[in-house]
Amino acid sequence: MVLHPNHRYRGSADPWSRCSILPAVNTLPNLTDPSVRPNRRRLRRITEQWLPIGEGDVVARYTVFRHGGHQRPIIGRGGKHLRFRFPSTKTNTTQLGEGKGEAFLALHNEVWSEVADYECHPGEFEVMVGGKRKRYRLDAIRMFRDGTVEVIECKRTSKDLSDVEYRELLAVIAEICRSVGWKFRVLYLRDIKGPRARQMNVWGLYCRRSMLLTPGEERIAKRLVGNGAAVEWGDLRDRLAPTDPLRGDAAIERMLARGTLSTDLDVKFKSGTVLTPLKPFTGQSEIRV
Repeated sequence: MVLHPNHRYRGSADPWSRCSILPAVNTLPNLTDPSVRPNRRRLRRITEQWLPIGEGDVVARYTVFRHGGHQRPIIGRGGKHLRFRFPSTKTNTTQLGEGKGEAFLALHNEVWSEVADYECHPGEFEVMVGGKRKRYRLDAIRMFRDGTVEVIECKRTSKDLSDVEYRELLAVIAEICRSVGWKFRVLYLRDIKGPRARQMNVWGLYCRRSMLLTPGEERIAKRLVGNGAAVEWGDLRDRLAPTDPLRGDAAIERMLARGTLSTDLDVKFKSGTVLTPLKPFTGQSEIRV
């Protein structure tokens, strides 16, 4: 079904979706080459020579930004455009970016236990599209504990993909990411924020990430990780602080924010919420190329 350009989604509760959208037009072209199997060995560090794109086996160039260097990792769009910056306890780097979607995505990656590593505006792709050299700057990249790497483009709505040339560029980037074993995703503001429970939980955990645990709480956390058995929120709270439930809740939130425990962040926390202990991630980060 193709909707008229003047159609408005009046029934949506999300103000960003009240715009003219043609779903069929805003779909990225499929440039998947079945003969090219994903292989992370295609991503190689080149330091001795810089071959032009298109010569040899060079199909794209990925430049990693060093924040504070000569290239700005974000593009300024005036004083009214939201920009953010915060020090990350997960990556030990300063995360900076622009826009509401990128800001909340960064907070979500910071406190989500399943995310092992992430970076906002980590670098830039240089590719050839239609015989022209084009550049694309990543909004975010993250790696999950299972090794899955996602390259993320943040948009308010699908209306932001109305430009044909821009969609073709994203399709080329998506195929390059697929060829090296990465996933390319376009996330809209509504998808990033998710349900209200996710927003409340992410903000609450973010405020607890720098909290210090007492020696007794540290010992309980280590025993949980060593045992590996799931535990309910209420039971763990009573073990951490039998006489102070607020302190017990705060300690659990700190463990969630720092990756000691894991649970579903899209559901409101309750006494019956199941918490799963996680061992520290000791693998190699695939996004620090």
